[in-house]
Amino acid sequence: MTNIETVCSFFLPKDTLKNFDILSAEDKDDEIHITLQEKNKPPVEGAKPKGFKELTVSDFPIRNKKAVLTYRRRYWKIKGEKGLITSNIPLVHTGTKLEQAFAEVLKKRGGNDASFLGECSEFIPTRS
Repeated sequence: MTNIETVCSFFLPKDTLKNFDILSAEDKDDEIHITLQEKNKPPVEGAKPKGFKELTVSDFPIRNKKAVLTYRRRYWKIKGEKGLITSNIPLVHTGTKLEQAFAEVLKKRGGNDASFLGECSEFIPTRS
């Protein structure tokens, strides 16, 4: 793992860099956007890559800014079978567009709606 990947691993969901490479990171006003691309590891032998689909997920705030992760998921084709498949990598909490651990914290707070992202003061460090 490179130094940059090591530092990023502190801010990304657990094991993200085992399955994804960092494509870009941008600081946009009140948000940090990180784009990750799934590694070229077929889920089954003989599967051929057939493109990507993006999934955007909200994560824990970083440095007083919303964290937005965009995952470029690979789709695979198995010869002789209809349809495409993906690797079984859980990225979001069921029924949400929130990273799993972040969704659990919000659920414990009693929130079931992501409209207040960035307003969770207990996650945002304050300066004295």
